[in-house]
Amino acid sequence: MQLQVGQLFDAGAIGKLETLAEQNRGGVEFWGRFCAFDKVSFSVSTEISVAVRTLGQTSLALLTRKASSPLEPVAPDDAFSTAFAAYNLVQDAVVKTNTAIRAMNALITDKKTETVTGNVNVAESQLARLKAIKNRHETEIAQSCADYNRLAGVKDTIDNEKNSIRTKLDTHTEKMVKPYEKRINEYLDNFNAGYSLTETKHSYSGGVATSSYQLVINSTPIDVGGGSTPLNQPSFKNTLSSGDRTTLALAFFLAHLERDADRARKIVVLDDPFNSQDAFRRRQTVHEIHKAGNYCAQVIVLSHDATFLKQVWDKAPAAERTAINIVDNHAQGSKIMSINLEKACQGRTATDLDDLQTFLTSGAGELLDLIRKMRVVLETYCRTTYPNSFHPEQGWLGDIIRKIREGGDDHPAKHLYDELDQINEYTSKYHHGENMASRTPDQIDQRELSGYVRRTLRVVNALQA
Repeated sequence: MQLQVGQLFDAGAIGKLETLAEQNRGGVEFWGRFCAFDKVSFSVSTEISVAVRTLGQTSLALLTRKASSPLEPVAPDDAFSTAFAAYNLVQDAVVKTNTAIRAMNALITDKKTETVTGNVNVAESQLARLKAIKNRHETEIAQSCADYNRLAGVKDTIDNEKNSIRTKLDTHTEKMVKPYEKRINEYLDNFNAGYSLTETKHSYSGGVATSSYQLVINSTPIDVGGGSTPLNQPSFKNTLSSGDRTTLALAFFLAHLERDADRARKIVVLDDPFNSQDAFRRRQTVHEIHKAGNYCAQVIVLSHDATFLKQVWDKAPAAERTAINIVDNHAQGSKIMSINLEKACQGRTATDLDDLQTFLTSGAGELLDLIRKMRVVLETYCRTTYPNSFHPEQGWLGDIIRKIREGGDDHPAKHLYDELDQINEYTSKYHHGENMASRTPDQIDQRELSGYVRRTLRVVNALQA
């Protein structure tokens, strides 16, 4: 500390201070002839050197006393306090003087700039600015500037409106998304789907409001994915069966319909809504169709399966239902005719069709029994669809195929011949010539059976081609 105080307050430091003060006095005298300022503000008191020197001396005296008694407290004495007070007064005067010096330097700089002559760069800069001002007020440019300002204002207005609308849309979506997700999950639960929706969010990618979500299957979240999603990455296209996708689409539609404030005036059209679903989902679909009919103006159900339509028909009020059929009218195209669903489904066992549908979607069922049901379903379909071609008591599958073959191109069921013949060839080896009790499921290829079940359902219009 003694060394530092000695360096700060020694004769050399005080000498530099006095030299600087003298230089400033000379500068004031010189520039006072060219600039107007108060010279009194730059008068530096001669007491500065005295105050600095006295404070240094009294400080070193205190440090000397401390050095001789390092363990004893040493309080500032009167000499140090007086010197310190005098130093503070001088220091305030120096701060004011420095402020005045900075102001004077600014005046000096301006004066130097004014006195510079022949500065081409400055002149060119000023000329360019004047030309720009002149051009700005030309009619064409002035109009362009006015148009720019006007359009900028329009853009700001549109941006503000867009932000306001987006805020309202965000608020509306937050109120809608979660309840909508909850209702869809309730429908999925009613259909025994085995999966649910989660993480429903909204965004504005590409300026379009869209929603995204995930499925939860076996406690595992699955993203929607897209065309570029790798096949080894779980997504909708490789985790949902055809029946699951149909169920999800139906749940979305029913939830949307339920929230439609104008649904009482809507006509709802359902095209094969139970496609690839098992028996339970099929029955639940019938229930949901009937419920929609209670709060919509009209419900139209299109299906290839008369048995399914019969289930919808039986649940509908007799005075409010109509059954029609779209039939081929050859060269005239198609025409709509009334149909008797009771007669169309006569002899067709709904349970057999449900069992075949269930096997196709879940693999459940007795294999040998399913083969028998395939033949029964095909025989019944041919007898009821072509009653004039096949005798009700002689309509075994082999006899039906023989009559179609003998009828040639004129037989009305000619288009079914190849399919019926192949299905008959497959099922007959399990149905004739051996004791059925000796057959075991191990001898039946379940994958092959699935293919023939699918073909059977297509023949009887219980599955889309």
